[in-house]
Amino acid sequence: MSMVAIASGGFIGLQSTPPRSDLTMWVFAEGHAAAYRSIIGEFEARTGASVAIELMTGRAEDARLQSLFMSGESGNTLPDVVEIEIGAIGKLLRPPIEEIGLLPLNERIKRAGWDRRILASRFAPWSKQGVIFGVPHDVHPVALAYRRDLFNEAGVDIERAGTWAEFQEVGLRFQEYWRARGYPTRYTLELPRSSAEVLTVMLLQRGVNIIDRDETIRLNDRTVAHTVAFYAQLAAGHRRIAADSARASGMWTNDAVTGTLCAFITPDWRIVHFRRFAPTLAGTLRIRPLPRFEATDAPTATWGGTMIGITRRSRHHDLAWKLIEHLYLSPAGLEARQRVSRIIPPVAEWWSRDEYQRPDPFFGGQRVDEMYVDLARQIPQRYVMSMTAVAEALLSAVVDRAVRHVERHGTSELPQQVQAWLDDAADDLRRRMARERGAA
Repeated sequence: MSMVAIASGGFIGLQSTPPRSDLTMWVFAEGHAAAYRSIIGEFEARTGASVAIELMTGRAEDARLQSLFMSGESGNTLPDVVEIEIGAIGKLLRPPIEEIGLLPLNERIKRAGWDRRILASRFAPWSKQGVIFGVPHDVHPVALAYRRDLFNEAGVDIERAGTWAEFQEVGLRFQEYWRARGYPTRYTLELPRSSAEVLTVMLLQRGVNIIDRDETIRLNDRTVAHTVAFYAQLAAGHRRIAADSARASGMWTNDAVTGTLCAFITPDWRIVHFRRFAPTLAGTLRIRPLPRFEATDAPTATWGGTMIGITRRSRHHDLAWKLIEHLYLSPAGLEARQRVSRIIPPVAEWWSRDEYQRPDPFFGGQRVDEMYVDLARQIPQRYVMSMTAVAEALLSAVVDRAVRHVERHGTSELPQQVQAWLDDAADDLRRRMARERGAA
Protein backbone atom coordinates (compact mmCIF):
# COMPACT_ATOMS: atom_id res chain seq x y z
CA MET A 1 0.00 0.00 0.00
CA SER A 2 2.89 2.33 0.79
CA MET A 3 4.44 1.70 -2.59
CA VAL A 4 1.12 2.40 -4.29
CA ALA A 5 0.72 5.63 -2.35
CA ILE A 6 4.22 6.79 -3.22
CA ALA A 7 3.74 5.96 -6.89
CA SER A 8 0.33 7.61 -7.01
CA GLY A 9 1.62 10.68 -5.22
CA GLY A 10 4.47 11.02 -7.64
CA PHE A 11 2.11 10.67 -10.60
CA ILE A 12 -0.29 13.29 -9.21
CA GLY A 13 2.57 15.66 -8.46
CA LEU A 14 3.81 15.37 -12.03
CA GLN A 15 0.35 15.88 -13.44
CA SER A 16 -0.62 18.86 -11.21
CA THR A 17 2.19 21.19 -12.25
CA PRO A 18 1.03 23.16 -15.28
CA PRO A 19 3.63 24.19 -17.83
CA ARG A 20 4.98 27.73 -17.42
CA SER A 21 3.57 30.14 -20.01
CA ASP A 22 5.94 32.25 -22.07
CA LEU A 23 4.29 35.43 -20.80
CA THR A 24 2.35 36.10 -17.62
CA MET A 25 -0.01 39.07 -17.43
CA TRP A 26 -1.73 40.43 -14.31
CA VAL A 27 -5.14 42.10 -14.69
CA PHE A 28 -7.33 43.60 -11.93
CA ALA A 29 -10.57 44.21 -13.89
CA GLU A 30 -12.85 41.32 -14.86
CA GLY A 31 -14.10 43.11 -17.98
CA HIS A 32 -10.55 43.70 -19.18
CA ALA A 33 -9.64 40.04 -18.62
CA ALA A 34 -12.70 38.90 -20.59
CA ALA A 35 -11.81 41.15 -23.52
CA TYR A 36 -8.19 40.00 -23.61
CA ARG A 37 -9.03 36.31 -23.34
CA SER A 38 -11.36 36.64 -26.31
CA ILE A 39 -8.45 37.65 -28.59
CA ILE A 40 -5.38 36.12 -26.96
CA GLY A 41 -5.58 33.07 -29.22
CA GLU A 42 -4.79 35.24 -32.24
CA PHE A 43 -1.60 36.47 -30.57
CA GLU A 44 -0.54 32.97 -29.52
CA ALA A 45 -1.13 31.59 -33.02
CA ARG A 46 0.82 34.42 -34.65
CA THR A 47 3.80 34.43 -32.28
CA GLY A 48 3.88 30.81 -31.10
CA ALA A 49 4.05 32.13 -27.52
CA SER A 50 1.67 31.15 -24.73
CA VAL A 51 0.13 33.77 -22.45
CA ALA A 52 -1.33 33.32 -18.95
CA ILE A 53 -3.79 36.07 -18.01
CA GLU A 54 -4.17 36.12 -14.23
CA LEU A 55 -7.11 38.05 -12.74
CA MET A 56 -6.79 39.35 -9.18
CA THR A 57 -8.18 42.19 -7.11
CA GLY A 58 -6.56 45.58 -7.45
CA ARG A 59 -5.55 45.56 -3.79
CA ALA A 60 -3.88 42.13 -4.07
CA GLU A 61 -2.07 43.15 -7.23
CA ASP A 62 -0.86 46.37 -5.64
CA ALA A 63 0.51 44.61 -2.57
CA ARG A 64 2.19 41.83 -4.56
CA LEU A 65 3.81 44.20 -7.04
CA GLN A 66 5.24 46.44 -4.32
CA SER A 67 6.58 43.43 -2.44
CA LEU A 68 8.16 41.87 -5.52
CA PHE A 69 9.67 45.13 -6.76
CA MET A 70 11.19 45.85 -3.34
CA SER A 71 12.53 42.31 -2.88
CA GLY A 72 14.26 42.18 -6.26
CA GLU A 73 12.36 39.03 -7.27
CA SER A 74 12.25 38.01 -10.92
CA GLY A 75 11.44 34.93 -12.96
CA ASN A 76 8.27 32.94 -12.31
CA THR A 77 7.09 35.05 -9.37
CA LEU A 78 6.94 38.32 -11.33
CA PRO A 79 4.55 39.03 -14.22
CA ASP A 80 5.96 40.10 -17.57
CA VAL A 81 3.07 42.44 -18.31
CA VAL A 82 0.82 44.17 -15.78
CA GLU A 83 -2.19 46.48 -15.81
CA ILE A 84 -2.16 49.11 -13.06
CA GLU A 85 -4.99 51.36 -11.88
CA ILE A 86 -4.35 55.08 -11.59
CA GLY A 87 -4.78 55.13 -7.81
CA ALA A 88 -1.92 52.66 -7.39
CA ILE A 89 0.67 54.03 -9.81
CA GLY A 90 2.00 56.82 -7.58
CA LYS A 91 3.55 54.41 -5.07
CA LEU A 92 5.23 52.41 -7.83
CA LEU A 93 6.78 55.55 -9.36
CA ARG A 94 8.13 56.76 -6.01
CA PRO A 95 11.73 55.41 -6.33
CA PRO A 96 14.42 57.05 -8.50
CA ILE A 97 13.90 56.43 -12.23
CA GLU A 98 16.51 53.69 -12.48
CA GLU A 99 15.02 51.79 -9.52
CA ILE A 100 11.38 51.77 -10.65
CA GLY A 101 10.22 48.20 -11.24
CA LEU A 102 8.62 49.02 -14.59
CA LEU A 103 10.42 49.29 -17.92
CA PRO A 104 10.71 52.76 -19.55
CA LEU A 105 8.75 52.69 -22.81
CA ASN A 106 9.61 55.98 -24.52
CA GLU A 107 11.74 54.48 -27.27
CA ARG A 108 9.29 51.71 -28.10
CA ILE A 109 6.35 54.13 -28.17
CA LYS A 110 8.21 56.59 -30.40
CA ARG A 111 9.63 53.92 -32.72
CA ALA A 112 6.12 52.60 -33.43
CA GLY A 113 4.66 56.13 -33.83
CA TRP A 114 2.29 55.82 -30.89
CA ASP A 115 3.59 59.06 -29.39
CA ARG A 116 1.78 60.86 -32.24
CA ARG A 117 -1.33 58.68 -32.27
CA ILE A 118 -2.16 58.35 -28.57
CA LEU A 119 -3.73 61.34 -26.82
CA ALA A 120 -0.72 63.05 -25.25
CA SER A 121 -2.51 63.98 -22.02
CA ARG A 122 -3.06 60.31 -21.21
CA PHE A 123 0.64 59.60 -20.88
CA ALA A 124 0.94 62.09 -17.99
CA PRO A 125 -0.33 59.87 -15.13
CA TRP A 126 2.03 57.07 -16.12
CA SER A 127 5.19 59.16 -16.45
CA LYS A 128 7.89 60.53 -14.18
CA GLN A 129 10.30 63.27 -15.24
CA GLY A 130 9.39 62.65 -18.86
CA VAL A 131 9.93 58.88 -18.68
CA ILE A 132 6.84 56.88 -19.71
CA PHE A 133 6.24 53.63 -17.84
CA GLY A 134 2.84 52.65 -19.19
CA VAL A 135 0.62 52.70 -22.27
CA PRO A 136 -2.81 54.18 -21.44
CA HIS A 137 -5.84 51.94 -21.78
CA ASP A 138 -8.44 54.71 -21.79
CA VAL A 139 -9.39 58.38 -21.64
CA HIS A 140 -12.37 58.25 -19.25
CA PRO A 141 -14.09 61.54 -20.08
CA VAL A 142 -16.78 62.47 -17.56
CA ALA A 143 -20.35 63.51 -18.35
CA LEU A 144 -23.54 63.91 -16.34
CA ALA A 145 -26.12 61.13 -16.79
CA TYR A 146 -29.66 61.88 -15.63
CA ARG A 147 -33.23 60.57 -15.53
CA ARG A 148 -34.72 62.69 -18.30
CA ASP A 149 -38.22 61.31 -17.71
CA LEU A 150 -38.30 62.54 -14.09
CA PHE A 151 -36.87 65.96 -14.91
CA ASN A 152 -39.35 66.34 -17.78
CA GLU A 153 -42.25 65.43 -15.53
CA ALA A 154 -41.13 68.11 -13.09
CA GLY A 155 -40.91 70.64 -15.93
CA VAL A 156 -37.22 71.22 -15.26
CA ASP A 157 -34.80 71.51 -18.17
CA ILE A 158 -31.50 70.31 -16.77
CA GLU A 159 -29.69 71.07 -20.04
CA ARG A 160 -30.06 74.82 -19.50
CA ALA A 161 -27.98 74.80 -16.32
CA GLY A 162 -24.62 75.93 -17.66
CA THR A 163 -22.91 76.49 -14.30
CA TRP A 164 -22.83 74.51 -11.09
CA ALA A 165 -24.64 77.39 -9.33
CA GLU A 166 -27.42 77.23 -11.93
CA PHE A 167 -27.50 73.46 -11.59
CA GLN A 168 -28.10 73.81 -7.86
CA GLU A 169 -31.07 76.13 -8.49
CA VAL A 170 -32.49 73.68 -11.02
CA GLY A 171 -32.00 70.87 -8.52
CA LEU A 172 -33.85 72.71 -5.79
CA ARG A 173 -36.84 73.31 -8.08
CA PHE A 174 -36.79 69.65 -9.12
CA GLN A 175 -36.82 68.46 -5.51
CA GLU A 176 -39.55 70.92 -4.52
CA TYR A 177 -41.79 69.49 -7.24
CA TRP A 178 -41.32 65.91 -6.08
CA ARG A 179 -41.56 66.67 -2.37
CA ALA A 180 -44.97 68.22 -3.01
CA ARG A 181 -45.99 64.88 -4.55
CA GLY A 182 -44.85 62.62 -1.75
CA TYR A 183 -41.16 62.00 -2.57
CA PRO A 184 -39.30 63.66 0.32
CA THR A 185 -36.07 61.70 -0.23
CA ARG A 186 -35.75 62.17 -3.99
CA TYR A 187 -32.48 64.05 -4.58
CA THR A 188 -31.09 65.58 -7.74
CA LEU A 189 -27.48 64.44 -7.66
CA GLU A 190 -25.31 61.61 -6.37
CA LEU A 191 -22.37 62.95 -4.34
CA PRO A 192 -20.20 61.13 -1.79
CA ARG A 193 -20.26 62.93 1.56
CA SER A 194 -16.85 61.87 2.86
CA SER A 195 -14.80 61.21 -0.25
CA ALA A 196 -12.98 63.57 -2.60
CA GLU A 197 -13.35 61.45 -5.76
CA VAL A 198 -16.05 63.64 -7.35
CA LEU A 199 -14.55 66.81 -5.91
CA THR A 200 -11.32 65.88 -7.69
CA VAL A 201 -13.26 65.79 -10.96
CA MET A 202 -14.59 69.29 -10.26
CA LEU A 203 -11.10 70.56 -9.45
CA LEU A 204 -9.73 69.11 -12.67
CA GLN A 205 -12.45 71.03 -14.51
CA ARG A 206 -10.89 74.12 -12.99
CA GLY A 207 -7.38 73.08 -14.02
CA VAL A 208 -6.28 72.09 -10.52
CA ASN A 209 -4.22 69.01 -9.68
CA ILE A 210 -3.82 69.01 -5.90
CA ILE A 211 -0.16 68.09 -6.45
CA ASP A 212 1.06 69.53 -9.74
CA ARG A 213 3.56 67.97 -12.15
CA ASP A 214 6.47 69.85 -10.53
CA GLU A 215 5.27 68.60 -7.11
CA THR A 216 3.85 72.00 -6.18
CA ILE A 217 1.22 71.51 -3.47
CA ARG A 218 -2.07 73.10 -4.50
CA LEU A 219 -4.18 71.41 -1.84
CA ASN A 220 -4.88 74.70 -0.07
CA ASP A 221 -5.28 76.96 -3.12
CA ARG A 222 -8.18 79.41 -2.83
CA THR A 223 -9.83 77.68 -5.79
CA VAL A 224 -9.77 74.41 -3.86
CA ALA A 225 -11.23 76.05 -0.76
CA HIS A 226 -14.01 77.66 -2.79
CA THR A 227 -14.85 74.37 -4.48
CA VAL A 228 -14.90 72.41 -1.21
CA ALA A 229 -17.21 74.97 0.41
CA PHE A 230 -19.56 74.90 -2.57
CA TYR A 231 -19.50 71.09 -2.63
CA ALA A 232 -20.37 70.87 1.08
CA GLN A 233 -23.54 72.92 0.70
CA LEU A 234 -24.58 70.76 -2.25
CA ALA A 235 -24.37 67.76 0.07
CA ALA A 236 -25.84 69.21 3.28
CA GLY A 237 -27.92 72.06 4.66
CA HIS A 238 -31.09 73.78 3.50
CA ARG A 239 -29.88 74.08 -0.11
CA ARG A 240 -28.87 70.45 -0.34
CA ILE A 241 -29.49 68.76 -3.70
CA ALA A 242 -27.31 65.65 -3.31
CA ALA A 243 -27.06 62.39 -1.42
CA ASP A 244 -24.63 59.49 -1.31
CA SER A 245 -25.32 56.09 -2.84
CA ALA A 246 -24.13 52.56 -2.28
CA ARG A 247 -20.55 52.59 -3.52
CA ALA A 248 -20.33 48.91 -4.45
CA SER A 249 -20.02 48.16 -8.15
CA GLY A 250 -23.39 48.36 -9.82
CA MET A 251 -25.40 48.79 -6.60
CA TRP A 252 -25.59 52.56 -7.00
CA THR A 253 -27.72 52.05 -10.12
CA ASN A 254 -30.60 50.97 -7.89
CA ASP A 255 -30.90 54.59 -6.75
CA ALA A 256 -31.32 55.56 -10.40
CA VAL A 257 -33.98 52.88 -10.92
CA THR A 258 -36.00 53.97 -7.87
CA GLY A 259 -35.49 57.65 -8.61
CA THR A 260 -33.90 58.24 -5.21
CA LEU A 261 -31.02 59.89 -7.07
CA CYS A 262 -31.59 61.33 -10.53
CA ALA A 263 -28.26 62.60 -11.87
CA PHE A 264 -24.83 60.99 -11.73
CA ILE A 265 -21.26 62.09 -12.44
CA THR A 266 -20.55 59.48 -15.11
CA PRO A 267 -17.22 58.61 -16.72
CA ASP A 268 -17.50 56.34 -19.75
CA TRP A 269 -16.69 53.23 -17.68
CA ARG A 270 -19.82 53.79 -15.59
CA ILE A 271 -22.15 53.55 -18.59
CA VAL A 272 -21.82 49.77 -18.74
CA HIS A 273 -23.18 49.59 -15.18
CA PHE A 274 -26.42 51.22 -16.28
CA ARG A 275 -26.78 48.69 -19.09
CA ARG A 276 -25.90 45.68 -16.96
CA PHE A 277 -27.59 46.44 -13.64
CA ALA A 278 -30.44 48.77 -14.62
CA PRO A 279 -31.92 47.50 -17.92
CA THR A 280 -35.35 48.88 -16.97
CA LEU A 281 -33.95 52.40 -17.42
CA ALA A 282 -33.63 51.94 -21.18
CA GLY A 283 -35.00 55.02 -22.92
CA THR A 284 -35.20 57.16 -19.76
CA LEU A 285 -31.57 58.28 -19.49
CA ARG A 286 -29.62 61.04 -21.19
CA ILE A 287 -26.13 62.46 -20.76
CA ARG A 288 -24.83 66.01 -20.98
CA PRO A 289 -21.50 67.80 -20.36
CA LEU A 290 -20.72 68.78 -16.79
CA PRO A 291 -21.76 72.22 -15.57
CA ARG A 292 -18.85 74.61 -15.06
CA PHE A 293 -17.92 76.99 -12.27
CA GLU A 294 -16.61 79.63 -14.68
CA ALA A 295 -16.66 80.06 -18.43
CA THR A 296 -12.97 79.12 -18.68
CA ASP A 297 -13.51 75.73 -17.01
CA ALA A 298 -13.61 72.51 -19.00
CA PRO A 299 -17.04 70.86 -19.47
CA THR A 300 -15.49 67.56 -18.46
CA ALA A 301 -12.58 65.95 -16.64
CA THR A 302 -11.29 62.43 -16.24
CA TRP A 303 -12.08 59.89 -13.51
CA GLY A 304 -10.07 56.70 -13.17
CA GLY A 305 -7.65 55.14 -15.58
CA THR A 306 -5.57 52.09 -16.35
CA MET A 307 -2.16 51.54 -17.92
CA ILE A 308 -0.31 48.49 -19.14
CA GLY A 309 3.41 48.13 -18.57
CA ILE A 310 6.32 45.71 -18.72
CA THR A 311 8.20 44.73 -15.59
CA ARG A 312 11.84 45.73 -15.80
CA ARG A 313 13.08 42.28 -14.77
CA SER A 314 10.98 40.38 -17.31
CA ARG A 315 13.12 38.25 -19.62
CA HIS A 316 10.84 38.89 -22.60
CA HIS A 317 10.67 42.65 -23.20
CA ASP A 318 10.20 42.46 -26.98
CA LEU A 319 7.52 39.78 -26.80
CA ALA A 320 5.77 41.67 -23.99
CA TRP A 321 5.68 44.81 -26.15
CA LYS A 322 4.09 42.85 -28.99
CA LEU A 323 1.42 41.66 -26.54
CA ILE A 324 0.71 45.26 -25.47
CA GLU A 325 0.28 46.34 -29.08
CA HIS A 326 -2.07 43.42 -29.73
CA LEU A 327 -4.28 43.97 -26.67
CA TYR A 328 -4.31 47.79 -26.60
CA LEU A 329 -3.39 49.13 -30.01
CA SER A 330 -4.68 46.72 -32.64
CA PRO A 331 -8.05 46.56 -34.45
CA ALA A 332 -8.70 43.28 -32.64
CA GLY A 333 -8.07 44.95 -29.28
CA LEU A 334 -10.38 47.83 -30.18
CA GLU A 335 -13.18 45.49 -31.22
CA ALA A 336 -12.84 43.46 -28.02
CA ARG A 337 -13.04 46.66 -25.97
CA GLN A 338 -16.20 47.69 -27.82
CA ARG A 339 -17.86 44.32 -27.21
CA VAL A 340 -17.17 44.27 -23.49
CA SER A 341 -17.05 47.84 -22.15
CA ARG A 342 -17.26 50.48 -24.92
CA ILE A 343 -14.63 52.50 -23.06
CA ILE A 344 -13.27 55.33 -25.22
CA PRO A 345 -9.73 54.40 -26.37
CA PRO A 346 -6.83 56.89 -26.21
CA VAL A 347 -6.03 56.58 -29.93
CA ALA A 348 -7.78 59.65 -31.36
CA GLU A 349 -7.82 58.45 -34.99
CA TRP A 350 -10.17 55.63 -33.97
CA TRP A 351 -12.81 58.08 -32.75
CA SER A 352 -14.08 58.71 -36.29
CA ARG A 353 -15.09 55.06 -36.70
CA ASP A 354 -18.78 54.33 -37.26
CA GLU A 355 -19.27 52.65 -33.87
CA TYR A 356 -18.62 55.95 -32.10
CA GLN A 357 -21.22 57.85 -34.15
CA ARG A 358 -24.25 55.59 -33.81
CA PRO A 359 -27.45 56.43 -31.93
CA ASP A 360 -27.75 54.52 -28.66
CA PRO A 361 -31.21 52.98 -28.10
CA PHE A 362 -30.55 52.61 -24.35
CA PHE A 363 -30.24 56.41 -24.16
CA GLY A 364 -33.28 57.08 -26.32
CA GLY A 365 -31.28 57.39 -29.53
CA GLN A 366 -28.77 59.90 -28.16
CA ARG A 367 -25.28 59.57 -29.66
CA VAL A 368 -23.62 58.83 -26.34
CA ASP A 369 -20.23 57.65 -27.63
CA GLU A 370 -20.03 60.69 -29.92
CA MET A 371 -20.51 63.00 -26.94
CA TYR A 372 -17.86 61.18 -24.93
CA VAL A 373 -15.46 61.47 -27.87
CA ASP A 374 -16.14 65.21 -28.06
CA LEU A 375 -15.50 65.53 -24.31
CA ALA A 376 -12.34 63.44 -24.60
CA ARG A 377 -10.81 66.17 -26.76
CA GLN A 378 -11.34 68.68 -23.91
CA ILE A 379 -10.00 66.77 -20.92
CA PRO A 380 -7.65 68.83 -18.73
CA GLN A 381 -4.26 67.36 -17.93
CA ARG A 382 -4.18 65.07 -14.91
CA TYR A 383 -0.99 64.30 -13.01
CA VAL A 384 -0.46 61.52 -10.47
CA MET A 385 2.57 61.95 -8.23
CA SER A 386 3.91 59.60 -5.57
CA MET A 387 1.98 61.42 -2.81
CA THR A 388 -1.22 62.14 -4.75
CA ALA A 389 -3.12 59.33 -3.02
CA VAL A 390 -2.12 60.76 0.37
CA ALA A 391 -3.20 64.25 -0.73
CA GLU A 392 -6.57 62.89 -1.86
CA ALA A 393 -7.04 61.16 1.50
CA LEU A 394 -6.33 64.44 3.30
CA LEU A 395 -8.77 66.23 0.99
CA SER A 396 -11.43 63.59 1.69
CA ALA A 397 -11.08 64.29 5.42
CA VAL A 398 -11.64 68.00 4.77
CA VAL A 399 -14.73 67.24 2.67
CA ASP A 400 -16.14 65.19 5.54
CA ARG A 401 -15.51 68.00 8.03
CA ALA A 402 -17.04 70.60 5.71
CA VAL A 403 -20.22 68.57 5.18
CA ARG A 404 -20.61 68.03 8.94
CA HIS A 405 -20.02 71.74 9.55
CA VAL A 406 -22.89 72.63 7.20
CA GLU A 407 -25.15 70.09 8.92
CA ARG A 408 -24.44 71.59 12.36
CA HIS A 409 -23.82 75.28 11.69
CA GLY A 410 -25.02 76.00 8.17
CA THR A 411 -22.66 77.97 5.94
CA SER A 412 -21.65 80.41 8.69
CA GLU A 413 -17.85 80.81 8.57
CA LEU A 414 -17.64 77.82 6.22
CA PRO A 415 -15.14 79.39 3.77
CA GLN A 416 -12.79 80.41 6.60
CA GLN A 417 -13.01 77.01 8.25
CA VAL A 418 -12.40 75.16 4.99
CA GLN A 419 -9.35 77.30 4.24
CA ALA A 420 -7.92 76.64 7.71
CA TRP A 421 -8.48 72.89 7.39
CA LEU A 422 -6.86 72.86 3.96
CA ASP A 423 -3.88 74.87 5.26
CA ASP A 424 -3.36 72.29 8.00
CA ALA A 425 -3.71 69.45 5.47
CA ALA A 426 -1.18 71.11 3.15
CA ASP A 427 1.30 71.47 6.03
CA ASP A 428 0.83 67.79 6.85
CA LEU A 429 1.36 66.86 3.20
CA ARG A 430 4.47 69.04 2.98
CA ARG A 431 6.02 67.25 5.96
CA ARG A 432 5.22 63.85 4.48
CA MET A 433 6.75 64.81 1.14
CA ALA A 434 9.90 66.08 2.89
CA ARG A 435 10.23 62.77 4.75
CA GLU A 436 9.74 60.89 1.50
CA ARG A 437 12.49 62.89 -0.24
CA GLY A 438 14.76 62.34 2.75
CA ALA A 439 14.14 58.60 2.66
CA ALA A 440 14.91 58.51 -1.08
